Order: sequence, then structure tokens, then C-alpha cells
Amino acid sequence: MSAYNWVLIEGICPICSQRVQIRCQTHVASDFDGDRTGRFHDREYRIGETMAWWARGDRRFDNWPAESQNGGVESVFNEEACYSTCENCNAELFVIIRFRENVPEQVVAIGREEDWPPGFLK
Repeated sequence: MSAYNWVLIEGICPICSQRVQIRCQTHVASDFDGDRTGRFHDREYRIGETMAWWARGDRRFDNWPAESQNGGVESVFNEEACYSTCENCNAELFVIIRFRENVPEQVVAIGREEDWPPGFLK
């Protein structure tokens, strides 16, 4: 089992067509280790919020990215396709979120889980 966090976004569900909150499971800045604030997993964030992680000067800081199609320590961006759920109709979705380091910056796409985007890990 791997560590993960949640990013809560507002968006249009492709199943029920309602503007809703969508709960997205991300592996960015996720670890069973932690600091004085607790472990770096199972926390909720919103777009623009800095995720709890090691300080920039810590040797572990560069481990913030998730394995994904884009990004890594050589890039300031990381895009992850996240397992997601519509809180209105409980539809199983994917949401691609762009991260700049340990900050979720932008929703790139929302779709049905069965239409998982090519090139992104499941």
C-alpha cells in the first residue's frame, strides 16, 4: 500500500454534468514519514495550497513528485492523473492535476476513469 493525499477541486462532473466537489487521490508529496505536524499522507488540500513536505534544504525535498507522465526532479512541473470521485453521483473519474513542486496548481483535465489518459500511470 502506498501513501497518498487528497486534492479537493471544484469542477463539472462528466457523468452528472453538475458543478461539484471532486476528491482526487494524489501521490505527490505523500509519504508515511513526516515531521512535527504528522505524517505526509491522508491530508486534504485545495488548488494553490502548499502540501506538507520536507523543507527545501532537506535532502528528501526532491522526492516530492509522483511517478507520472511528466515531471520529476529535473522539472518544476509534475502532472499526475489521479483517481477521483464525484461527490454528487459517486462516479469514478480521473483528474489530471499539474503540480509545481509540492503545490497543486491547476486542473488540466477531468474525465471518466474508464477513459484514463494514455501515458499516465494507473
